[in-house]
Amino acid sequence: MKAFFAAIVVLLVLATTARTEQKACGPRPEYVRYCAACHGERADGNGPVAGGLNPRPPALTSLHKKFGNPLSTDLVVFLVGSTMPRAHGTSAMPVWGRVFGKYSSDPAVGDLVLWRIVDHLDCIQTDE
Repeated sequence: MKAFFAAIVVLLVLATTARTEQKACGPRPEYVRYCAACHGERADGNGPVAGGLNPRPPALTSLHKKFGNPLSTDLVVFLVGSTMPRAHGTSAMPVWGRVFGKYSSDPAVGDLVLWRIVDHLDCIQTDE
């Protein structure tokens, strides 16, 4: 009987820890390198260069509304430039497919960087 209750306590602790870790969304180096200057470290649209851009970069904390929960491949297609409007102000938003395609001689490396950014964005969604 003690073993049963001990097992229940362990499962509850693990479930709580997993849920807590899931929402612990520290800055990912890939997001910081490619996105934070414009969109901000908190993805609020207030990065250090945001004031000089026209249009200003949007907040990235409510992407679930447009791209699904969890974030879908539609967001990736958008970011690599297949569906993103090319006329984005003064082309301030890079077509990341071109950038990540040149990231390495192995295209899988660029894909990994992009998916890490999407994973980070998925983690920080507020769903408000």
